[in-house]
Amino acid sequence: MKYMRHALMGVAAIGLCTGMVQSGPAACADGQKRPVLHEFIEQVTNEHPALMASEAALAAARARAKGQSRPIYNPEVEVAYENAAEVTKEVGLSQTFDWSGKRKARSGVGRAEVDAAEARFEIARKALLSDILKALSDYQTASRLLEVASQRETLSERFLDLATRRQKAGEMPQAELLTARLALAEARAAKNAAMLALSMAEEGLVAITGEDRQIWPHLTGAPLQTVVAPETAAYEGLPELRLAQAQTEIARARIRVAKTERMPDPTVGVRVGEEGNSSLVGLSASIPIPIRNSYRDEVNAAGSDLVEAQQSYYAENRRIRARYDASLKRYMAASRAWSLWQDQGADPLKEQRLLLDKLLEARQIGAIDYLIQLNQTFATEEASVELKGRLWNAWIDWQDAGATVEEWLETIQ
Repeated sequence: MKYMRHALMGVAAIGLCTGMVQSGPAACADGQKRPVLHEFIEQVTNEHPALMASEAALAAARARAKGQSRPIYNPEVEVAYENAAEVTKEVGLSQTFDWSGKRKARSGVGRAEVDAAEARFEIARKALLSDILKALSDYQTASRLLEVASQRETLSERFLDLATRRQKAGEMPQAELLTARLALAEARAAKNAAMLALSMAEEGLVAITGEDRQIWPHLTGAPLQTVVAPETAAYEGLPELRLAQAQTEIARARIRVAKTERMPDPTVGVRVGEEGNSSLVGLSASIPIPIRNSYRDEVNAAGSDLVEAQQSYYAENRRIRARYDASLKRYMAASRAWSLWQDQGADPLKEQRLLLDKLLEARQIGAIDYLIQLNQTFATEEASVELKGRLWNAWIDWQDAGATVEEWLETIQ
């Protein structure tokens, strides 16, 4: 679509790749190759039930539209036989003619319903792509948090061993040894919570992809920050608004159908036969008289349906614009926060842990102070992992709001 192509080329993450990247329990082993992102998504979406259901609905809409474009009335054949004083035999053929334009009106409904089904299919596809990417992002975040929790447990175990040796040597009070044991217990509890979170993230990923695998594609790096001015005219091309517009056209076409239903269509017939030894030829014509029911109420109801569809379109327009603008703001805010972390937080975090180890070895810091500051570094690292996860989710939300997820996937092939 035109409304986001310039943004995609500017925002496609330079650092994004889906190669052999290790992550927690999903590490590549035994020569297994990590799947490439766009190939993985293509494989998942090829026979996904949600898309197959939308495709079936689209095929049904096209079949109905084709049926609605066909002639309404078929000819009728009538055969009569009467054995009285004289034997009468007749064969007749009659045809009702669509003089009121019912076929054309119904064809308009069919075309609009196909447009609506196509928009629903696009909505289902982009929603599925976004859900897959979000599930991958959540799994990746949970996997990284488990790595951090495992590292915290390892350092806590190492510190407890050191504290035990120093306490036996009389260099550390019993209270600080107990604090080290409590720190290890807390680290193990945090690791268990991280394992549960990873299991839940994996459950969501398996549920949406239908696959249970050990190796998943990665969203490495981060989307690059860019400034994109919303294009007012571009909103009309979004599938949600196209669906709302198609529903408006369906309602408008049904008004035309209701109006044509008020106009009766004539039936003309011809019959030939024999009555005794005489030949018979007859012509007939009939037309309904709309006296008892003029079908005006159906026209009024269709008009109200059109008003409802139009107002729904206006409401959907507001919602789509608000969602797009808000999702862009959320992404920009997350991107700025991630950039600040990269500039100011990542390197000091590593330096702080190295410094704490040196101070502990040199006995220039107590056990309690060491644990407090060490736990602070892990809390900060966990916050950074969660921040990156929010960045990816905000990016995916923005792409979904602009219906550009598929185009973005094509740019990273």
